Amino acid sequence: MMFIRTKKKDGRIYYYIVKAIRKKNKVQQKVLMYLGTAEILFKKLKLLKKSRN
Repeated sequence: MMFIRTKKKDGRIYYYIVKAIRKKNKVQQKVLMYLGTAEILFKKLKLLKKSRN
């Protein structure tokens, strides 16, 4: 299962895509990708929207 994790550091919120992996009856979480802060994500989404038009 994959999900988006948020971490707050120094008053800023950072986003990561994380995957839960089961190993030996335990669940480990692996960070697959760093997405950035909300500002960075907003800029990336704007660029994606422009490229699709």
